[in-house]
Amino acid sequence: MLPGFRYNASVRYREQQQFINRSRAWGAALAVLVVATAGAVWKLWVWPISVAVAFWLTTAALAFSIYYTPNYLHLTVNQDKRKRWEIKIRWRLIAAVVLLALPSISGLGGAMWLFGAAVWLAAANLIAARVPQEFCSFFFWITDFTLLAAMLLFGHLGVEMGALLLAAAAHLALVISEQHPVRQAMPIAGMGCLLLLLSCLQQGVVARRSLVALLALFLAVVAATSFLVARTQGHNARNVATAMSELEDFTGYSSGRIRSLWSTSNQELAKNWDAAAPDPTRADCLAEWYRENSRLYMFAISAYNLEYKRIRSNLKVLRFAKGATLDYGAGNGEILLELARRGQRATYYDVEGESMKFAQHRAGAEGLEIEFCHSKDALRASASRSGFDTVFAFDVLEHLPDLSGELTFLSSLLNQGGLFLFDVPAGSTRSHPMHLNHELNVRAHMFGLGLRQERNLLQKLSFRKEEKFFFRAVKAAG
Repeated sequence: MLPGFRYNASVRYREQQQFINRSRAWGAALAVLVVATAGAVWKLWVWPISVAVAFWLTTAALAFSIYYTPNYLHLTVNQDKRKRWEIKIRWRLIAAVVLLALPSISGLGGAMWLFGAAVWLAAANLIAARVPQEFCSFFFWITDFTLLAAMLLFGHLGVEMGALLLAAAAHLALVISEQHPVRQAMPIAGMGCLLLLLSCLQQGVVARRSLVALLALFLAVVAATSFLVARTQGHNARNVATAMSELEDFTGYSSGRIRSLWSTSNQELAKNWDAAAPDPTRADCLAEWYRENSRLYMFAISAYNLEYKRIRSNLKVLRFAKGATLDYGAGNGEILLELARRGQRATYYDVEGESMKFAQHRAGAEGLEIEFCHSKDALRASASRSGFDTVFAFDVLEHLPDLSGELTFLSSLLNQGGLFLFDVPAGSTRSHPMHLNHELNVRAHMFGLGLRQERNLLQKLSFRKEEKFFFRAVKAAG
């Protein structure tokens, strides 16, 4: 291996932050473009109030999806995520379509068309569960296009609202694309433009400005979605290649085997837990099980760290790391690697297994200085030298039997003014049977240790979907 090659291998969070910042800028700009083109359409028609409300609610939802969804769906190695998201979101859209369309329905014929449309969309959603992942995008586009074509050409949908719904259908098809979206966008754009032109002729829309506005709205959505999806696919491919090269180097596995373990490691862990049935009250039994299964955890954590939500969460967490930092239950060492690159003192703690060896391998390949510990005595010795200014404990406390003891121990390692940031997720689930149920009143326990809760409005908003606790050591430990 060439000297310095591995130095550039690990995913860098500064690069992730730059990508996300630019994504926000691009997403916001393109969402504004879509709203502006919708406004151009709006000015050219006289709208009943019910149709106007439906039009602008649909525009708002579409603009938000353009801003947010590509990163969420394409920063991942989960092959099923896009299909599951689409099916889930479409059930909500079916209900929204019915509710928004009801006020504008007049007569039995209109009601029958609305009922038929709802049945058609629901049937497509049910069938989609059996459609292979690679064909789902095409399947949803064809079913949506067929329905909208029938409604537009038979005069049961105004061409102005039809253009917006056609744009939304194109967006939903492109945003779950498995192939490069530009290749898929070309036939979608052609079919959509042809349908809009035919619908305008059929409904007597002949003004050039009206035709241009409708086509601009549709094409703006197609172009915006294609660009953002392609951009995110490219960034994710670079992240995946980086993670893949590290795992290939450490394990000697093929890329195919690594991808398979990314997909199946969580399920294998659940099966192994059920088969072994370790005593959840004995810390030694649990530690042994985690040592034996640490290779599977290495792959599960690696896949997790490639997810959009995890990248965002790690970026937020890194802002709170000040001074000497301990990551308790550090797994593959993702957070500590980044802190060590920034020159901060970083201490790793986890069971002595494959994930720990992988973290050591990654640190050594980059020449990073990280202190590795796998016993509490080693942690106490490390803390006695200079203490810790920040302690993280994420996705670990739910695996340990003595929650109160763990919180007390970790709090004792803090320097005066040090921050303890941790989570205690809910207990056992079907996919994570190894999560233990704790009945401890966490806040009361931490207050009893003399720590002060520190979770201001900004932190609440930043971690609004994550149950994270912030506690500050008012005085020095000990």
